[in-house]
Amino acid sequence: MLESFDNYQLLSKIATGGMAEIFLAKHKNSPVNSMPIAIKKILKQYSSNTKLVKMFLSEARIICNINHDNIVKIYDFGKYEEQYFIAMEYVFGQNLGLLLNKLQEKGKTLPVNLVLEIAISVLNALDHAHNTKDKNGLFLNVVHLDMNPNNILLSYDGKIKVVDFGIASANYTRKIKDTLQNIQGTYGYLSPEQCLEKNVDRRSDIFSLGVILYEMMTNAPLYKHLENDAAVLNAILNKPITEIEDLVPGIDTRLADIIMRSLSKDPDQRYDTAAEMKEDLQSVYNSLEFNPEADTLPQLLKKIFPSHYIKMTKILERAQTEYLMDELFKDIGDLEELDLKEKMRIKKEEDEKKKYSKQISTPMVLGGAVLLSIVILAMMALFSMKPEVKMEQVSIFSHPSGAEIFINGVETGKTTPSQIQLESGRTYVIEFKKDDYIGGMNFVPSERNREVRMKLKQR
Repeated sequence: MLESFDNYQLLSKIATGGMAEIFLAKHKNSPVNSMPIAIKKILKQYSSNTKLVKMFLSEARIICNINHDNIVKIYDFGKYEEQYFIAMEYVFGQNLGLLLNKLQEKGKTLPVNLVLEIAISVLNALDHAHNTKDKNGLFLNVVHLDMNPNNILLSYDGKIKVVDFGIASANYTRKIKDTLQNIQGTYGYLSPEQCLEKNVDRRSDIFSLGVILYEMMTNAPLYKHLENDAAVLNAILNKPITEIEDLVPGIDTRLADIIMRSLSKDPDQRYDTAAEMKEDLQSVYNSLEFNPEADTLPQLLKKIFPSHYIKMTKILERAQTEYLMDELFKDIGDLEELDLKEKMRIKKEEDEKKKYSKQISTPMVLGGAVLLSIVILAMMALFSMKPEVKMEQVSIFSHPSGAEIFINGVETGKTTPSQIQLESGRTYVIEFKKDDYIGGMNFVPSERNREVRMKLKQR
């Protein structure tokens, strides 16, 4: 049986960080074939740290006001059995930081079209967050404050999402942050005003994204390679940044200007808004010509992280199967619980009877035992009788053909077109996978329904 946690069933642990651990999970009422979510649980040893817990929950409180395709969604948050948690959207993919590290190891750079696609999506997210209002229409003045490559998630199907507003600044979280003395954020991506612990606004996030853009284009760190935090702070505040055109010969002059403007140490010299910066980047993107045969983001991720993609695909499939089996046997567990309660009730009645009747003859006891044995044997025989099961020969096709067939989350070892024996009248979840194509449907075989045809969709 899967571990139960509040309204969720935990399928598999996927990460442990300094303050929290993350699990794949399903809501107990979710469909069998739905995508798992992520449960982020604060570690028990930090549950009594009031300041950290408030910071942890402030992330949920901020994001619950935000709904955008480029921001990871928060579904639920609270406390269960002394552990605080957030239930959020699971992104099946990698983060930008890991991708950049892998490319640096291979001596490769991220194609300019993908650099721009990622930056434009992040700016869309930031612009939406910066302009968020609460349910009463009050402007929240949200600033992310920890924009770094690890907080930009890239999914294997091409989605780009900003995550981790754990230290984000908003009108109702500033008092909490004022009680934390040390600088908050990832040191290699702090803005100058963060380094000086001054008041920050949306332009701080623009500086941090400028650092990320600079690193994507140069394929090298700007600040994070320095020997210690003090050196990083000193460089951000005092050292001039090498012009990107000196490091990336042939870079489009407009793109170079956008990046260097976003990296101005004086906030007044930067873009005022994420929307303004996005508009300039979009103009560059629209004017450039890209190789139509170049890798898309999903193709690049699968090439760079093939083992992770295969491993996590198997974990997700196994989690779906375990969840399916858990659902199938849930009713059996309920019956066992009812049976146990009934046995306890009978025993209680028997104990009460013994108080008033202690003289029971041995022949009666033996007779009762024999009768009980006969009843038990009869019941066992009754339950061991299996109803006749009718099977149907089902023909399964897909377009394109050659797709792997999964029944109720279990690999059949067959590919389309194929024929499979299925129990008549029973509901099955039939799924298909071939390269980047997938499909799925519910199917109930019968005398009049013996054929499955599925047009697959590209991920």
